[in-house]
Amino acid sequence: MIRDASDGDLGCLADALVRVQHLHADAYPSIYRRFTRADAVSHLDASLAKPDITIRVACDSAKIIGHYVLAIESTPESMFKHPQRFGHLHQIEVDPKYRRRGVGKCLLDDASLISAKLGLPRVVLDVWAFNAVARRLFDSVGFSAFGSKLVLDIKSNQNGG
Repeated sequence: MIRDASDGDLGCLADALVRVQHLHADAYPSIYRRFTRADAVSHLDASLAKPDITIRVACDSAKIIGHYVLAIESTPESMFKHPQRFGHLHQIEVDPKYRRRGVGKCLLDDASLISAKLGLPRVVLDVWAFNAVARRLFDSVGFSAFGSKLVLDIKSNQNGG
């Protein structure tokens, strides 16, 4: 069953948020910070109150086994682009004990349905190059590559010369 998240879910969601953030911090420690469960609860509590953010949870009986965070976002018209309104899937996570059972696909299908109900023509997400399992999941439900972000780390010369 997938349902809207509630205040009573904050602790479980915070644990998942910390778990995901630690994966990012392990992969890119110069970019991502670690934070506490209390920080995550505070962030999620504020997010639940925002009308442009949807947080949904997948449950097995009464236990939360996965979730996603979907935000309605927009970009203004410019000389180069038309104005855009879209769903941005900021996070999706399935409890490690429940992975490879279709939970992620169900969450993504639900995010698509919610996006359609909100009149959003598209959902975008970011996925790290190192996360091949997630990339396969996203590909399997119809997500496709749209652009790419490349990085060149500049090594500074400490001696100035």
